[in-house]
Amino acid sequence: MVSAHMDEVGFIITYVEETGFLRFATLGTLDPRILPGQRVIVKGSEKIVGVIGSKPPHGSTQEEMKTPFEMNELYIDLGASSSNEVSQLGIGIGTAATFDTRFIRTPSGSSVIGKAFDNRGGCAAALMLMEMLRQNPPTATTVFAFTVQEELGMRGAVVAANRVLPDVAIVFETTAALDCPGVEPRRRFLNIGRGPALRIMDRSAITQTGMLDFVKDIAKTNGIPYQIHISLGAANEAGPVHLSGKGVPTCVLSTPCRYLHGPTLMLSMDDLKLLPVLANAVVRAIERPDQFAFKVG
Repeated sequence: MVSAHMDEVGFIITYVEETGFLRFATLGTLDPRILPGQRVIVKGSEKIVGVIGSKPPHGSTQEEMKTPFEMNELYIDLGASSSNEVSQLGIGIGTAATFDTRFIRTPSGSSVIGKAFDNRGGCAAALMLMEMLRQNPPTATTVFAFTVQEELGMRGAVVAANRVLPDVAIVFETTAALDCPGVEPRRRFLNIGRGPALRIMDRSAITQTGMLDFVKDIAKTNGIPYQIHISLGAANEAGPVHLSGKGVPTCVLSTPCRYLHGPTLMLSMDDLKLLPVLANAVVRAIERPDQFAFKVG
């Protein structure tokens, strides 16, 4: 099974004030420091553009200016004057919202800027892999799972893995690249432009040694650059997938991406295109269901 989640971080409306402002909760992990002033699309009867508002600096004290906003201090402003006007737009409690970000290429053309690369990048890689396998089918039957609610606890992956009951699984993800100013060298785990990331462990899973070495050997044999990744604070779909059924050898292949879980992300197209190339070689080298089973005796 090849898994990639389709959902993105976003917002859900929890209250509509009489004055037309929208209070919200987050869907997935978001940093309140980056939210004020961001444009969002609220998905009512039509897609309505709004802005995340906060107490203006002109009306704040010096002490208030020193303190980051809490999430419950923020709101979405649609330019509406009343709750009735908001209701007429098809917006109410439970309406979803996402960032409003334009997709562009960087001047070099090698990187792209946009929203929701976590994990639409993984979905794009999965589609590229699907086409590679369609043109030349491998020995292993390959099932693709495009899942939802990963940002809320990997829920779709739980259902998919228990439905498919795979012998082996590959998770396509987008992961944080920390090659930015202000990050000390020992914490710069990944860089964009140096190939996809092969995850050793995170707080949800540890990649089986046999499978980890197998993927490394495949990459080296085929001259595919890759980066090794440990992310102790993160989790992804490998967590529930590797614990499904009787246990599933699972590896995570990720595209490094800057500014993850924000309104505007950046990734290298070279890294993204190498993800299905590596996975294609791995899938073709899997020849039997028990290839990664531990041998006893």
